[in-house]
Amino acid sequence: MILPWQQDQWQNMMQRIASNKMAHAVIYTGPEGVGKTNFAHAFVHRLFCKQPVNNQACGCCDACHLLKINHHPDLKLIAPAEGKQIINIDQIRELIEYQNLTPHSAPKKVAIIEHAEMLNINASNSLLKTLEEPPASSMLILITHYPDRLLPTIRSRCQRVEFTSPNFQQALTWLMPQVNNDESLASSLLALANNAPLKALTYAENNMIDQRNNFFKSLQALNQGKLNPVTVAASWLKQDFDIMHYCMTSWIIDMIRLKASSEPPMLANPDLKQALRKMSESIGLRGLLNYYETLNKTVEWKRSNINAQMVLEDILIQWVRISRHRNDVIT
Repeated sequence: MILPWQQDQWQNMMQRIASNKMAHAVIYTGPEGVGKTNFAHAFVHRLFCKQPVNNQACGCCDACHLLKINHHPDLKLIAPAEGKQIINIDQIRELIEYQNLTPHSAPKKVAIIEHAEMLNINASNSLLKTLEEPPASSMLILITHYPDRLLPTIRSRCQRVEFTSPNFQQALTWLMPQVNNDESLASSLLALANNAPLKALTYAENNMIDQRNNFFKSLQALNQGKLNPVTVAASWLKQDFDIMHYCMTSWIIDMIRLKASSEPPMLANPDLKQALRKMSESIGLRGLLNYYETLNKTVEWKRSNINAQMVLEDILIQWVRISRHRNDVIT
């Protein structure tokens, strides 16, 4: 199913099917949570469908059935292995072997590479070779939030399809039925997800607002001296690190925005506006900017297998230091 804000991209791809001018390789790029992967699978369903209706897959033919159960022989999915941060050369070698086979029943053999920015250098170079001399009966779809992390030579050999976030009202209209028509909740989720509807829906499914509120309460207690960094770190360590890191980062960015403007046009946490403003009163802009850099480095610490408890304790101790003691003069 094509999402409401993807109509222009869909019409473009349908015109290419009709004129038989499909590129052998395309990059779907845009913010996380706007439906790029959803679009890629909808496109493959339409391409493989034996009886399309109004430029949509029928959902009933043999091809549609095989795609529904993830068992179509002419579609291959590639992504980083579970727990891994890269797509390796062996995965791309398998892809090349697959692309050189004759399609079983579809017009083309299609491969979808999710998180294509995670191709390591050897995998990228191997992929480049097949992009230079692509088999006529194959098509490659690369999906990425970060196209600039792909080799320039890969980008130059792919047609680029851009996806953007819908406007707020369109996103709200789509999301509200998914959250029991709770407009306040939907608005908060969209703000936290930077207006990316599918990311907002994931946040709803993971009770993101409740998790964020619990993190924030403990941060307030830390500021007030009711809790210490070691206790808070031990508590946060039991939660999802990525969610905690995202929440903390979003608060700091919002505080920076509030420092820069009394009425910033956008906040990730508009419902926490007054609490964030009060929390940032004793902190200068430079302190917030420096702390934002510290949070960015935390992601690298996590990947380097440094003790997570120590990492959390360190960032919370630094937060206490800047929040209780004014450390610059820029306001």
